[in-house]
Amino acid sequence: MKNTRLSRLLLGTLAAGSACTSANDAVRRTAPVTLTVATQPITTVTVIDADTLSDSVRILAVSPEPDGGSVAFLFADHARQIARGLALAQASGAQQVQLVWPDSVSRMWWSKPHELSFSSGTGRGVRVVIDAHAAQLQAIQGEASVRDTVDTRTANADLIKPSLSRAQAFVDSIRVQPAGAPHRSTLRYSADTLLLGPGDSLAAVHVTAVSPEGRQVNPTWYLMYVPNGDMHPLDSLVGAPSGLTAETGQWGADGAFYYAKDRSIWRARPTVH
Repeated sequence: MKNTRLSRLLLGTLAAGSACTSANDAVRRTAPVTLTVATQPITTVTVIDADTLSDSVRILAVSPEPDGGSVAFLFADHARQIARGLALAQASGAQQVQLVWPDSVSRMWWSKPHELSFSSGTGRGVRVVIDAHAAQLQAIQGEASVRDTVDTRTANADLIKPSLSRAQAFVDSIRVQPAGAPHRSTLRYSADTLLLGPGDSLAAVHVTAVSPEGRQVNPTWYLMYVPNGDMHPLDSLVGAPSGLTAETGQWGADGAFYYAKDRSIWRARPTVH
């Protein structure tokens, strides 16, 4: 009889402990997640080496070094007849920007730590590798070929489409445009680009508005926590979208998001709580 009572007591204790564990797991699964972002300007591109650029300079693309030590970027300065120059900015806070190649750069990529590779269409075409942390930039490898080793992996398409839909639903909500039809404005805002970060748990979402005449305005970057769709405003511009384009956004291997705003390059470090 005593053994029977003891068995029942043990079973009841185990069942209560199991229920408590399940409840704790449920709390952990449903606990709210907060996404915060710390932004930091890396550099404002006004001078490259000793040359002052014109007011027409535009940053076309950025490529952060894997460890976040520097950022390579393509730029155009039509007043100086530069269509696709390549430069390098240290991310340590120093404002010095170094010229890597004067023009006609078709691609850039980090071939290994501290080694920036790029290809250029000048003449027959060249591929050059430089040491990004050398006191003076110079080629450590070069060949007369446009062959390169750019990472061609595609992002997780299964996540991009539903995440972009959730981003659009968020935009429709805050802009009061049910089913995409604006009620309080003549502008229609659309989430046009989503860039997944390392590990696919974070994404950068680019949003632009379109006027009734078809003119794009008011570009905005958001960061999204993909598992629950939480959106955090990152940066925006009022007016033409040329100063905050989707093409200049790039995730770094260090987990930070890098982007250009007008003539400046910024780094955003997201944290999930």
